[in-house]
Amino acid sequence: MNRQQVAAESASRFQACAVSVLSYLILLGGLITVAIALYMVIICYTSLPWSDGWTQIFAAAHGENLFSLKWLWQQHNEHRLLIPKLLLALDLRLFHASQKLLLSTIFLVQLLHWWLLSWSMRSLGGWHGPVWRTGTGLAAFCLFSPTQWENLVWGFQTCFVLSGLFATLAFVGLLLYWRSVQQESQSQHWELVVLSVLAALGGLLSLANGLLLLPLLLVAALLLRLRYTVVSTYLISALASTALYFHNYVRPAQNSDPAASLRSPIKLVQYVAVYFGSVWGYGGSWTHHNLQVALVTGAAGLGFAAVLLLLFPRIRKTSNAFAVELVLIILFCIGTAFVTALGRVASGNSQAFASRYQTIALLFWWCLGCLLLLTSISGPSRASLLALQIVLALVFLRGADLVRFPLRDAREHAFQQRAAAAALISDVDDREQIQRAFPDSDSVLRVVPFMGDNRLSIFHQSNYLQFGSAISSAAHEIAPEQCRGEIQTVSVIENREKQDLRITGWAWSLARRKPASYIVGVADGKVIGLGAAGDWRPTIRAVHSYLNTSFIGFTAYAKGIRTSQPVNIYAIFDSKPVEACYLATVEPSRDVNITSPNGD
Repeated sequence: MNRQQVAAESASRFQACAVSVLSYLILLGGLITVAIALYMVIICYTSLPWSDGWTQIFAAAHGENLFSLKWLWQQHNEHRLLIPKLLLALDLRLFHASQKLLLSTIFLVQLLHWWLLSWSMRSLGGWHGPVWRTGTGLAAFCLFSPTQWENLVWGFQTCFVLSGLFATLAFVGLLLYWRSVQQESQSQHWELVVLSVLAALGGLLSLANGLLLLPLLLVAALLLRLRYTVVSTYLISALASTALYFHNYVRPAQNSDPAASLRSPIKLVQYVAVYFGSVWGYGGSWTHHNLQVALVTGAAGLGFAAVLLLLFPRIRKTSNAFAVELVLIILFCIGTAFVTALGRVASGNSQAFASRYQTIALLFWWCLGCLLLLTSISGPSRASLLALQIVLALVFLRGADLVRFPLRDAREHAFQQRAAAAALISDVDDREQIQRAFPDSDSVLRVVPFMGDNRLSIFHQSNYLQFGSAISSAAHEIAPEQCRGEIQTVSVIENREKQDLRITGWAWSLARRKPASYIVGVADGKVIGLGAAGDWRPTIRAVHSYLNTSFIGFTAYAKGIRTSQPVNIYAIFDSKPVEACYLATVEPSRDVNITSPNGD
């Protein structure tokens, strides 16, 4: 063996080793992403609904039967959310509207979707070893990326994740049937066709983009030259389900008129491009919400997808079912973005940066990444696969460096929810804060008595110290020297003989090296108010070296305070026993006075 052959063999072994090592690293990166997503769900948990998440509570408060077909089928914006609404009803009935069922379902659905994508790589694509590990790691990275934080911490968003799972399941069912036909199986495997139809209907009953699935299955069946009976099944199902969907349908007034949107094709294309490019220009992350970068990268991704669609006849002839699956998912994602643009383009391209859209956008980029993987393994050399893995590893590293931004967004959102919950539990009419949970604060305040009577959401099994309880009996009071903090602002919510106060500040335990779990206001030795902790205060951290996080701020409330009645503010730290640390005293008057023994 000459030197050139030895060198070539050595280079080949090095490439094989590097490809294998990188595949494990990419898979590990995917698993870490899953762990970060789970961490986000846990630390951002709050039982108070947000935005559309109030749907089932409003309906129940007005006496509607949440399990009636009338309510389940009732239009929500442009959607028919029968399956998500059923989950909302179950969460209220079985879990007191605590959001636990909903958030657990979202995470479980993403895990199932990850498993399905990974399985289809092996079963439909024949991937194994380094290529399979790379694709599986990339799938985990995309399905659980924190940039889609709204869909991970907002219980109502079961609709977004169910839509993607049902789409993939529908396409996999079709392609398994196609493969059985190619193998000239004696059995026609009609159960696979039924599976794909049922999955498509599940998508339709989860989000409006589910309307795309049966037409896509129909077109795919025609292009794959499946039996007439299969094509007819998809055609009849598509026509019947679409007609039923639009029966008594009313176009939402708050959305753009689709007909008017179609008259602005350039704006539509730009919106769709930003929709996908927002993955690379995420607000506060990647490029700091850079519209130009998002537009360019999104257009590049769409251009690449267009080339792949032109090559579809060649892809079909290769009999690679996984490649066809990727093309179908890409079409579903592009169709979703286009349908979204029809109803949202008037809001401007910045609206396409909404983190909930990242779930579909990331699925689109996963498909493109897998198609590049397919291309890289088509040749005899591993060099192209190694180069692609290096690029993916750099993307993972960049994501790790910037994950703090979506985590910060999610934690700040969770704090605002907890502060709104504190206002509602304290019975303080802080409209500005309550509007953070739902824009119409009056609607929320009207259903609070119903929530309290039925022990729903924040009124079910509260972990807070009970109102009216003595602080000395409810918690172990520690020395003020063991914590640091201060009151920064005190606002009067209502000017009457008795005042409601809104108090902000920050608190930190020196002994436990962590921020307060929550805050209580105490008057005459008894708890008369509640506060949420965890607000982002980077300027405070910058001047106190002992702080290891910026999430130290709080917003607290005190109800019905006499103008001459001092209020003691305590930071509460969850432990066994619960610890209470005195922070400061607020003395309500025309000019609010604050006495603080341990502020810096």
